[in-house]
Amino acid sequence: MEESKKKSGLSTASMVLGIIAICMCFIPILNYVSIILSILSIIFGIIGIVKNAERGKAIAGFVLGIISIIIVYNMYFAVGKALQDVGDAIDDATGVSSSSSTNSNQTKQIAMDEIITGKDVEVKIESADFSQKVEPPKKPTFYNYYQVDDSSNTYLYIVLDCKNISTIDLDASSVANVTVKYNNNYTYSSFSAIPDDSLGFTYTSLTRIKPLTSQKIYYLAEMPKSIADETDTPVEIQIKVDNTTYICKYR
Repeated sequence: MEESKKKSGLSTASMVLGIIAICMCFIPILNYVSIILSILSIIFGIIGIVKNAERGKAIAGFVLGIISIIIVYNMYFAVGKALQDVGDAIDDATGVSSSSSTNSNQTKQIAMDEIITGKDVEVKIESADFSQKVEPPKKPTFYNYYQVDDSSNTYLYIVLDCKNISTIDLDASSVANVTVKYNNNYTYSSFSAIPDDSLGFTYTSLTRIKPLTSQKIYYLAEMPKSIADETDTPVEIQIKVDNTTYICKYR
């Protein structure tokens, strides 16, 4: 009888924690606590399902826990992307204004495998490819990815291997500003994301790169799919590090 009560108690706890988590996941700051409660709700729910103790409550807690985690990460993911877009816009505006100053931007041609050395970072293009759906290298059970909303568009996603050569933590969002130039006339800006073993992707604005460690950063530029289908029209990847823009011929 006592064993049965313990099993039932776990199922009830799973449902209660799931309800609390789903209520807290919409509240900033508190939704961090919601993640912990969601994880406990999922664990207790799994135990309740396996032990066949009040399976209805266990399943409800399990599902609520998963939904809470998805909501929290999607919220912060969206906020991070918005912050990144604002940062990119500010960088673009700063770049335009600085062109008239004495420290005007310089340009340099580089190869795909060439290392870019800045004041605080070493950057190298690890890969670049067209795809309408960009997935992380590791895919956990629940993960996010990027897919174009318009089927007539595609991403050119560039993976940079970035090493912090400074003596302090480096803000991942400040490593580089990447754009893509098509046919010497059309320029497409990009947004960045960090591959994460648990989430799939997370945002650069809350990621710090420790001294003498490397971090892969994805830069995604959305453009018409017809660009990917062509083979003879030039496409350039432009990587701005510090006051120098490095131009790499992709095609």
